Amino acid sequence: MNDLDIGMQSEISKFADDTKVMCPIRNTRNQQKLQQDLNELMTWTEKWQMKFNVNKCSVMHFGYANPKFKYKMGDQELQETEEEKDLGVYVNSSMKFGRQCAESVKKANRMIGIIKRNFTNFDRKVVLNLYKALVRPHLDYCVPVWKPYLRKDIQLLEGVQRRMTKIIHGMRNKAYEERLKELRLMTIEQRHLRQDMITFYNITQGRINMQVDNYVDILRESNTRGHNMKIRPSRVRLEVRKNSYFKRIWKAWNELPQEAVTAQTLNKFKNSIAECGIFKGRGDLLSR
Repeated sequence: MNDLDIGMQSEISKFADDTKVMCPIRNTRNQQKLQQDLNELMTWTEKWQMKFNVNKCSVMHFGYANPKFKYKMGDQELQETEEEKDLGVYVNSSMKFGRQCAESVKKANRMIGIIKRNFTNFDRKVVLNLYKALVRPHLDYCVPVWKPYLRKDIQLLEGVQRRMTKIIHGMRNKAYEERLKELRLMTIEQRHLRQDMITFYNITQGRINMQVDNYVDILRESNTRGHNMKIRPSRVRLEVRKNSYFKRIWKAWNELPQEAVTAQTLNKFKNSIAECGIFKGRGDLLSR
């Protein structure tokens, strides 16, 4: 599989037995390039006798101005799709993640139901351990990819934590913010923002195989206040684009202190951002 992308002009992503080919399409020349790459893939499969199941292959078009050309693998035309589940995340052609939010909440609430039916001890330590181990991971999985920006989706996710914290003895009649303070938890929205920062820190440190300069413009010689790795904000028109990962992180990242962005280890980075204004006072910030 390592030589699958040799000679490919388009970007290719491989994971286990999943392969995705991506290419910006603006005209017939781009369409021909992508079709040629698909032909190269078919040539590779015939050479190594590892043929694709073309019936399971499909094409997803992104963008309002996409001409939506047709593509073939071998003699078979690829079917178009509007939504696919990719590595556990529902992705659709509009790049909106409402279904992913709903599915994550459904799984988390299902786990809360299992906990309530099978446990009788609902003291603080027990419930928090169960919540962090069995419930919250459903809300955190791959969240930099699908982090919601619509208020209705944010409140939907927050409702899971509201429900879970209510079952702790002595917490039912307290306000949500008061419960979070006593339990040393942050809101789900704050937690997802924290995960955005951790992900970008890992990218800048080379822990994630992505070239940061391909996605953002780093002002490494900035003379402004704060650290010297600020992101230059870019102007975008569409709301979906504005809330995509590399377009939404600049403001929070630029507010981080110098000791955070230059931290030598991930734990030091987490400790450094713990006292930032957007996170300050949440003890759960240091939890992994």
